[in-house]
Amino acid sequence: MNRICSLTALSLTLGVAASSTAFADVNDDVPPTTTAPAGEYGVVRGIQGPAGMFSARVLLDVNLSSDQVGKPVSLAPDLFYSVTDRFQIGLLHQGPEGWQTRPGTGLCLTGTSNGCPHVYDNLGLDTMTGLVYGKVDLSAHVSFFFDSFDPTTTHLALGLAAKIHASDRVAITLDPKYGIATNDRETNDDYLIIPAEIGIQAAPKTGIKILTGLFGDVSAFGDTYQIPVGLGLVQNLNKHFDLGARFSFDNLLGKEPDGVGRADARSLAVLLNIRS
Repeated sequence: MNRICSLTALSLTLGVAASSTAFADVNDDVPPTTTAPAGEYGVVRGIQGPAGMFSARVLLDVNLSSDQVGKPVSLAPDLFYSVTDRFQIGLLHQGPEGWQTRPGTGLCLTGTSNGCPHVYDNLGLDTMTGLVYGKVDLSAHVSFFFDSFDPTTTHLALGLAAKIHASDRVAITLDPKYGIATNDRETNDDYLIIPAEIGIQAAPKTGIKILTGLFGDVSAFGDTYQIPVGLGLVQNLNKHFDLGARFSFDNLLGKEPDGVGRADARSLAVLLNIRS
């Protein structure tokens, strides 16, 4: 347990250190990417929120896979606070795949006979440090994940989050991470996670997301890699709330397990964004 606590502190310290050293001579008052009203024109916004903003991303995740519909259903809130314009901390219940995480994380609601070995069995601590702003927004992204409490499995995820503003209506977001297993390395593998999305601003308050990525365990990547394909919709309601949803084929183009069709793994997530 002492080792886990030390690694948790290390993940947070790395984010703080990056903020203090990389920007020692830069004013904290970083100009925003856009002055659009809160919640609108999401495509032109940066990766992180402005200083002082508290935000929450709450997802109701539902398994729609063949013969497993509703097994499980889970509620996963991610909480974020922007300490400055360029340094953000977070408490995560989605995994490193972000809102493409499969159902079962956070509060698992459907019981042990319906896909929930535990009611609550994971947690992540997250930091993001802004590095570049403009046509490309780039942030150092460091997270420490308790993938499971029982049995305990943990990863330190190191990566870079990028948002490429192709135009005022289109942006590409990438969040690649290399997850280093920090316990039981004989059975707990490192992983490579690369969530990707294309955001399209259909209207000032309406965003469409084309979702995909590349996920897999490092030591057996050729046998474990997964490539999801999904579609998301986010509708701004007012400056404090967005409502959205995504539907995904969770491994449409990846390595096909024996006896499982490419379209058999499916999930639905209902999204609520909350901002202070």
